[in-house]
Amino acid sequence: MKRRHVTLLALAAMLLPGLSLAKDAKKPKEQKTMGEVVAVAGDRLELKTKKGIVAVLLTGKPRIGMGDAEVSPAALRKGAKVTVVGITQASGEIVAREIRLPAPAAQSASPQQPSQSEHSGHAH
Repeated sequence: MKRRHVTLLALAAMLLPGLSLAKDAKKPKEQKTMGEVVAVAGDRLELKTKKGIVAVLLTGKPRIGMGDAEVSPAALRKGAKVTVVGITQASGEIVAREIRLPAPAAQSASPQQPSQSEHSGHAH
């Protein structure tokens, strides 16, 4: 009887680490998804990607950044190009942890000067 208990304990000790690894293997990984915002409504937005339209959930209050600055959710407008970092659910929806917008284009330091014509403006 003791031998059977020892055998069962040894077997259980060998299986437990394997169960732990299997549990970790099922843990969803964060992914980056790039696309264009096609709709914004409440705590979700729809993103047009190469694979089609994807729903992005904003329920976890994701960080929204533009360049190095953090911006408000109001920056998420139709037509904006974004990169979403989050976990894709079995339903295909993405639970966003972070949304990145491209940094605004730098404007030139000096305004463009109007081109000069070949004529001086005087009648000849």
